[in-house]
Amino acid sequence: MALRLEFWQKATLLLCLYGFFKEMKPSEPFLTPYLKAPPKNFTDKQLENEVYPVWTYSYLVALLLVFLFTDVLRYKPVIVVEGLAYLTTRVLLIWATSVRAMQFMETAYGVATGAEVAYYSYIYAVVEAEHYLRVTGFTRAAVLAGRMMSGVVGQLLISLSVTDYLTLNYISMTSVCIALVITFILPSASGNVFGIVKPGENQSEVQVYGATSDNEAVDNNHDVSPIATENASNCFLKCFSSWKLSLRLMWHDFKECYSKNELLKWSLWWAFGTCGEFMVENYVQNLWDDIYSARKHKIYNGVVTALSNVFGASVALLLGYLKVNWSVFGELVLGVVSVADAFFLYISAHTSSIWLAYSMYILFRMAYTFLVTIASFQIAKNVGMDRYALVFGCNMFVALLLQTILTVIVVDERGLALDIITQFVVYGSFFFILGAVFLGKAMYTMTRIGWRTCWNQRYVTDDRQELIEQSHGNDGDTESNTDHHGVSTDPGHESQNAVV
Repeated sequence: MALRLEFWQKATLLLCLYGFFKEMKPSEPFLTPYLKAPPKNFTDKQLENEVYPVWTYSYLVALLLVFLFTDVLRYKPVIVVEGLAYLTTRVLLIWATSVRAMQFMETAYGVATGAEVAYYSYIYAVVEAEHYLRVTGFTRAAVLAGRMMSGVVGQLLISLSVTDYLTLNYISMTSVCIALVITFILPSASGNVFGIVKPGENQSEVQVYGATSDNEAVDNNHDVSPIATENASNCFLKCFSSWKLSLRLMWHDFKECYSKNELLKWSLWWAFGTCGEFMVENYVQNLWDDIYSARKHKIYNGVVTALSNVFGASVALLLGYLKVNWSVFGELVLGVVSVADAFFLYISAHTSSIWLAYSMYILFRMAYTFLVTIASFQIAKNVGMDRYALVFGCNMFVALLLQTILTVIVVDERGLALDIITQFVVYGSFFFILGAVFLGKAMYTMTRIGWRTCWNQRYVTDDRQELIEQSHGNDGDTESNTDHHGVSTDPGHESQNAVV
């Protein structure tokens, strides 16, 4: 008897397959050695100061466009664009040889990564809310499995001398081709995950969050004309009206969400922390190659990538079993672990041992995953799943804006164009300052409230956390945050989520 899947199961399965194949790129851990080896022969300066920075700029622009138009385009076309951009990236990596072509490659990669917002949001537009928790876990696990598999496969093929870097890129291109094919058979989405219908709104004017159909009119005052030109005009008006309404709802939700001090605090760390992590990820292969050149030695970037993902996932899973009251100790933990991240980067920058550099990177990834998972817990708890896509998009945009500024100043040839060692000293200092700010705020808050009182509130309980309400009140929250206090201090709202 054939297995019959429900609609949401089919959509989730296809999206998970897409997530796995788009991330199963065994050439990725060896990108820098590949570009520096024949026949590419790019120099460190060309890669660090001319090629890699382009990804940051294109990512920022692509994310803004995707964020504004994903709902109007109904997700699936954006995911198709993501698949096409990944394929373009692979084609250019294999056959292009000039710096200008590599800049176009980074532009395509920026479009692909910017379009990931549609990938992570699409599933909420095609499944019912009761399945959100499960499908979120499935899609995240599929992406993680693809990344781990790419590290393992790439490392095995290189270590056993089965193939070279170029062949790894052919394997990666095959994988993204499969992913692209899957995008065309994904079911169309009709929902809107960025906006919700506000109480008192005209239900005939808009039906969102899973209720708006592509064939339903947004403006009921326009009759459908039998003339083709008028049909096209009406279609344009409906799309424009829907887009304008989505922006209005997004702005309303934006103001309502970020007026909460608790959400703002966690979002700030999320944005700054993600910015720093992006910078490290973008240039860590250059650091490793400076310490231990791939032209002279056998490298192990693939296994390090796989291990960092495995340990990071383990940390995120273990956090689900900790009953720590992050509303009390969150700032302290953010500060301490961010400072630890800084020292991991300082050590990486000054060591001559590739094994120590590898170890520091794995520790950095574990620490970052630990913190960003906590931050995601707290953000999801304060906004709920219906607004999480909006907050995620805004936080990511801020992170990319900060990364753009940091790239222009530190990396770009039009800025300081620092060498890779100095860059990692700067990134370490970035995390040190970030950690010091949160650590100072935590010390001030906990000293004022009382360390013994805070210690007694260290676990999440079934009682309301009056301590946090008192703390927020002393911080001068306005009356508009009353509802926020009621939500954020309720242990029953300890939610889940993971990060990019």
